[in-house]
Amino acid sequence: MNIGFIGAGKVGFSLGKYLSYNKVKVEGYYSRTFQSAYKAAIFTNSKAYNNLEELVNNSDTIFITTSDDSICDIWQNIRNFNIKDKIICHTSGAESSKIFLDINNSGAFGYSIHPMFPFSDKFKTHMYLKGAYFSIEGSSEYLDYLCSFFEEIGNKVIRIDVNKKSLYHLANVTVSNFVLSLISLGCNYLEECGVDSEESTNALMPLIISNVKNIGENGFVNSLTGSVERADLGTIKKHIECIPTKDVYLYKTLSMKLLELSKVKNPGRNYDHIKTFLEVLE
Repeated sequence: MNIGFIGAGKVGFSLGKYLSYNKVKVEGYYSRTFQSAYKAAIFTNSKAYNNLEELVNNSDTIFITTSDDSICDIWQNIRNFNIKDKIICHTSGAESSKIFLDINNSGAFGYSIHPMFPFSDKFKTHMYLKGAYFSIEGSSEYLDYLCSFFEEIGNKVIRIDVNKKSLYHLANVTVSNFVLSLISLGCNYLEECGVDSEESTNALMPLIISNVKNIGENGFVNSLTGSVERADLGTIKKHIECIPTKDVYLYKTLSMKLLELSKVKNPGRNYDHIKTFLEVLE
């Protein structure tokens, strides 16, 4: 495999470096600015291109690692080149391979290959990608090959239904961006108790890390603790007394999900009074 990257941001930088580290040939980069392509090429010991068609011609596999909004425009450009028998991929979590309209008429094969990992630092993220899962969907022609390719360099792979990419992306966002938002909210509450911002984060971090570790080791049900699991209505009422009005519905939604898990963990425990109280919250 000889991979050309279109897009030299965090994902392009990191994925290119990760693949080159695993002895995969990275042909080079094309980006909106040559300077960006040049920096990525230096980082991956590859070549910077200022001509898109030249990069495509010199690669057997293309990874489009741009923003989602740019994928369609890039495809409209490269579909005019000779891309027969080439593998065309994008790394969007939300978009499917259907974005490559009429790719069958070009003789190329389209795929969505999404690394299930946060790309927060383009110079460091590659060091942690070994433990990441990759989701893949697309043409049957090279699907098995691409799955095996990532498995052979040490990653686990899941195959996604092309029609469920939005739901798949929602799953990723829920456990990453939404969790970040919830943690920020919890830290805000602690700050309201007179604890400064940095110390609030530091104080809550062991609780956060311990919970995530427990889920990985023991599963959701066996990791469950807290007032809902204990059917402690008194504590729940105290929460509602002090929570900002704008956050009540969020508290209700999350608590109802905890209630479902609690019933699985403690099938003999009566949670009717908790359910009744939560249902009337607005």
